[in-house]
Amino acid sequence: MIRLILPLLFIAAAVGGFFKFTQPMLGEIDALKVEKAQLNQALDNAKKLRQVQDGLLTTFRNIDPNDLDKLNKFLPDSIDNVRLIIDVNNIAKRSGMSIKGIRIKIAEGQEENSVIDSSGGGAGGTQAMTLGFSVTGPYLNFQSFLSDLARSLRLADVEATGFSSGQGQDTTGKPVDLYTYNVEIKTYWLK
Repeated sequence: MIRLILPLLFIAAAVGGFFKFTQPMLGEIDALKVEKAQLNQALDNAKKLRQVQDGLLTTFRNIDPNDLDKLNKFLPDSIDNVRLIIDVNNIAKRSGMSIKGIRIKIAEGQEENSVIDSSGGGAGGTQAMTLGFSVTGPYLNFQSFLSDLARSLRLADVEATGFSSGQGQDTTGKPVDLYTYNVEIKTYWLK
């Protein structure tokens, strides 16, 4: 009888040990297989993204530096108030005028420091700033100034103009009608 009971006890202990120790480990192995499959899928996706990134980087490196400079001037990723004023003043000088009385207006919802710091925090989109100033000269020079401003690479919208008249002299001393034009332009940059 002991010969019969002892093997049955060993079989019962083996079955109990299987359910107590081995069965939970098999469940963990199945969970690890699922996790491995997910990680392999993530690795495959990372490889595909790396290929796309490499392709975009190659395309970016093939862009002509002059074209890239033009694009950065058209819509910069930060605002440089001093550079903007110098650019507008250079355009005015080519037209025989100079800017005076510079005023900077900040778009609603922006803090003044966000324009000056040009940190550009935030995701995507553009920010805007209005630059106001005055120029003095004959009407034909003002027309030339506006035409040059429109042809400038810098994205700028003329928001408002106004004028007042007066008398002055040209370079030969001849009296001419001079006008003071108040101009407001809005310029943009990437966030």
